[in-house]
Amino acid sequence: MDTVSAALGAVRMVCTDLDGTLLNRAGTVGPATRAALTEAELKGLPVAYVTGRPLRDALGAARDHGFRGLVVCSNGAVTVEAATGRVLDRRGFGAGEVAALLRRMRERVPGVVLGVDCVRGLYLEPGFAELVPDCWPHEAVPDAVLPVSSDDPPVKVLAVHAALPAARLDEALVRPGDGVEATRSTPYFLEISPRGVDKGTSLRRLAGHYGVPLAATAAVGDMPNDLPMLRVAGLAAAVANAHPEVLAVAGLVLPDNEREGVARLISGICAALPAPAARPAP
Repeated sequence: MDTVSAALGAVRMVCTDLDGTLLNRAGTVGPATRAALTEAELKGLPVAYVTGRPLRDALGAARDHGFRGLVVCSNGAVTVEAATGRVLDRRGFGAGEVAALLRRMRERVPGVVLGVDCVRGLYLEPGFAELVPDCWPHEAVPDAVLPVSSDDPPVKVLAVHAALPAARLDEALVRPGDGVEATRSTPYFLEISPRGVDKGTSLRRLAGHYGVPLAATAAVGDMPNDLPMLRVAGLAAAVANAHPEVLAVAGLVLPDNEREGVARLISGICAALPAPAARPAP
């Protein structure tokens, strides 16, 4: 048995990113991916989606192709059942905490445009959508602090700047004492979560939920916000179109998302699963 086959044979749970990874450029999945997901369900292999998308968009993308498993949204802040929409877990900012954070960011970087992602909605300041290609559906607000409430506190803060790409904005906007995690899923905007809320923590929780050892998990992604879960997983995989930082940590590089690389991973794992025990004769 070669090294790749041995690695696939050890996997008992898969966590996959959506955009740029499982989904193609049209935001859908191809026939090989649909078939692989069906095979995984039949064989009892848990597949979970772990994405930076807000809840509404993540659920929509999952339901478009009939996915019924768990979806972790907003880079680990919200876990939901795709089939029912029931929120199982939410980890976000306190209302006062995020208001102070927004104020500090405005002081540090004049011209920054902000947004807040809550379970019930995504709220973006004027100009945000114009700076971000294919921006998610949202409600425009004059000030990102206005929708913040104790009833539905934000799970993620978003920041974009007309003159600063996300990597440089991170350096200017976030400091070690802020108690936050900053990452990016595109080159355009920065995503900020409470410290300890990331895709790696989500993978750990999902492994516990399914009773799977971390060594028996696989994760696949394409952008820096996927790095925490790739570093935690027993098998770290990247699609060929992934960011260089992601390719550098991947133990397995799959075909790109247009060629349904994640489908190959899932199908390979399913093929390596042990056959079910034979039932005794009556």
